Amino acid sequence: MKNKKFITILIIEFLVVALVAAYFLIDSADIYKFLNGEVKFSEMSKECDLHKSSCSVEVENFGKVSLEIMPKDIPLMKELTFVVTSSKDVDSFDLNIFATNMNMGYHKFKLKKIAPNRYEAKGTLPTCIVGGMIWRAEVVNSNHGAVFIFKTK
Repeated sequence: MKNKKFITILIIEFLVVALVAAYFLIDSADIYKFLNGEVKFSEMSKECDLHKSSCSVEVENFGKVSLEIMPKDIPLMKELTFVVTSSKDVDSFDLNIFATNMNMGYHKFKLKKIAPNRYEAKGTLPTCIVGGMIWRAEVVNSNHGAVFIFKTK
């Protein structure tokens, strides 16, 4: 009877350790790609700074796609407004944001069409005691998308 209890506890401990190790070792970006399929991305210019203005990317099938984040200082743990404009009018875009230098979770926003070629979502990004987060924002429709990189303090 004691041997059975020992084996049960050992199995539970093994599962907990495996889940914790998976959390720290598996890249969430790889899981996202696996679940959503391959998307062809176009990246913004490295000179563009979302803290100063909107940034634009030429995307196959959608033309020019721009992202603006307000307020411009992009505070963490406060409501942000994400505005996407596109030279081609589509029903909707998805906005996926994740940190590239630490696992801060995947933040998915459904951009709502508020005017022709203009889409908007509101949300917050989590804070981290380490600071200096580098975020990747992906504006996606179907299998094409635009990538925007920005930093927060």
